[in-house]
Amino acid sequence: METSKTLYTPDNKKEPISLTEEQKNAVRNITLGIEEVDENIREMAVQNGDVVRTLENGHPLNRLIADQKGETTGYIACEDFIPHEAYLKYLGTTKQTGRNLLVEIPAFLEYAKKQGYTKLNFHGWNDRLNKVLERYGFERLRTDTMGDFSADFYEKTLVEKKSSEDVEKERIKAFEQKFINKINQEYEKTLATFSQKEDNPNNRANKERAITATFQVANQQLSSLEGFEFGDRQKAILKLKLARHFQNNENIDTNVLFDAISESPKFINTDKGSFHQLLEVHQQKTLQKIAEKRIQRAKMTGTEAFNPYEALFETKSGNYFMARLLNMPHLEQESEYMNHCVGTSDSYLNKMKRGEVEILSFRKSPTINKKLNKLEGGDPVITIEYDRKTKTIQQMKKNGDAYLSPNDSYYEDVIDALKQLRKTETDTGELRDFKSISLSELGNFSVKDYHILTENGEVSFHDFNPNDNAFVLKFGKMEITPETSKKDAVKIMKIVDGIECIPEELAYSVEEINTDTKSYIGDWNPEIYKKIPESVTYLYESFPKNKILRKTIELTEKSPQEYEEELIKQGYQIGDYAKQILKKVETLKQKEDADLVSFSVAQLGFPSGATLKQIYDKAKELGLELCPPQVGPELRLSYTDQFMNEYLVVAMDPINDSEGSPGLLSVGRSSVGEWLGYDGRVGSEWDGDGRFVFRSRK
Repeated sequence: METSKTLYTPDNKKEPISLTEEQKNAVRNITLGIEEVDENIREMAVQNGDVVRTLENGHPLNRLIADQKGETTGYIACEDFIPHEAYLKYLGTTKQTGRNLLVEIPAFLEYAKKQGYTKLNFHGWNDRLNKVLERYGFERLRTDTMGDFSADFYEKTLVEKKSSEDVEKERIKAFEQKFINKINQEYEKTLATFSQKEDNPNNRANKERAITATFQVANQQLSSLEGFEFGDRQKAILKLKLARHFQNNENIDTNVLFDAISESPKFINTDKGSFHQLLEVHQQKTLQKIAEKRIQRAKMTGTEAFNPYEALFETKSGNYFMARLLNMPHLEQESEYMNHCVGTSDSYLNKMKRGEVEILSFRKSPTINKKLNKLEGGDPVITIEYDRKTKTIQQMKKNGDAYLSPNDSYYEDVIDALKQLRKTETDTGELRDFKSISLSELGNFSVKDYHILTENGEVSFHDFNPNDNAFVLKFGKMEITPETSKKDAVKIMKIVDGIECIPEELAYSVEEINTDTKSYIGDWNPEIYKKIPESVTYLYESFPKNKILRKTIELTEKSPQEYEEELIKQGYQIGDYAKQILKKVETLKQKEDADLVSFSVAQLGFPSGATLKQIYDKAKELGLELCPPQVGPELRLSYTDQFMNEYLVVAMDPINDSEGSPGLLSVGRSSVGEWLGYDGRVGSEWDGDGRFVFRSRK
């Protein structure tokens, strides 16, 4: 007899039992031979043929037990009196079944549950068997009398009955999911409206990228907002409204968007309303708050303390100067004059206190009115948000959130001030040597393809010397294609990313790679990955937007708390759900290396998208492995050159958050900074652009 599988393995489902005469006789003999059961009970089961009829009633839990010769050595016969409750009416064996009850009983219980049974019960005629089943959770509920006989009634609950409260929660969740599915369908319909224009065949792809990039920024900002409800419903609505916005617009200011949504959270609880309306409401609320601040300031008696702001330097013309704002009165005053929200809440002040940002004010230099013998001026012109961690200018806003323009009368002074700013130091002695200005703030600047807007005006990259350390405002399109000469390509790489490379060290295809190759720009998928040696340092699918992650990191014995403290110390943001997952990550016993590589869902073979299971199964087939969860925080700490708007999901076994929902860790960078985040789309389908980080199999 086969003993490697239990009678109740999932693949051992039997057809309804139909007994031969030989089997019927064997069942009768087994029944009569069970000495632990009263003789009269045994004879009743046999004489009226009930045990045989029960075995042949088609019950899914009924089984015959046979030995290696095929001879019947036992049976289990059940009947249903109440829906979803199985009554174990007969169970009999010889002493030579070859079956181990300690293995069979758990398999039987699990199989019964999978068949939809919530309870099992029986009358305990056999004291020896009763004691065995009690060990597996069967409880004696009562003693029943049947004629001249009595027996204890036993029961085991397989599935706890749901309370009315749980049922109501599930009902609400089901309706919520139905609504989310409807929103997702509307999102797909909206995407389909992006036409493939003749002059812009990539219109839809470009729009989708803009939506995804904006969503990722907003997702990180809103997820880290304490006490803000931002679940699956709100995320789906936000994505839909972004798609609708980009039907008629090319961009949106993510900083203003964040302020507006955090101020009116109900906006993303319903699919009604547009961002245009939201931003108008936000502007009205901002102006109202500013008006209230002005009234409060007018009521001041003059005794309130008002620390002076820090004047950093004056421009060469002497007409303007740069100031650093230090406290809430400074921010409030800036808002009052500039009609924007920097001082209408304490969010910017809190960032300043944590050392994350500095708020600077480009102002007119004060002058003495000789007639009145009074100091005048010092009025703000542009408010600047400087991110100390990423060394970027995140915002640069004129009155009413307007953007700087090269036609502004003070444009040259602004350029001079930005040049000087890079040579000043923060309180901790770090140079404010910012690397870039957020592109969202430079919408009024147009730069020709393969040109660079510098402090001295717009120049072709051919005429630009990257070693001059000139101040660069904005690049035009600087893409490298297979048609780009390698001489031009290496200069562009030097200008944009600071990569030192000569033409002979650049390859556009796997076939061009040799022992001297340092840089590769070309197609990317798991098969190509296997062919590129580790000596190739710089990898791009396309330059400069799609840098390829391929690196080795060290996983350490840090505890979850140590990871969190280190991330915060290094200035990285951590979402609330990411913190919840991080707390459940087990500490490694020793250090180990992890070779990491990233691929999109499309590159794994699913251009139209796939489920997480399909993605993981395919990755394993291609020689990739899932990452330990420690890869999330370790990659965030070590991936210091992550390119802008990249969002990577760590391919790992999902971990439940505090609400019991499974999620994955993610690593991203946007105009708001760099973060360790959370992705809860475990049960959803991922589109082809989704990118995962895998561990390379050694």
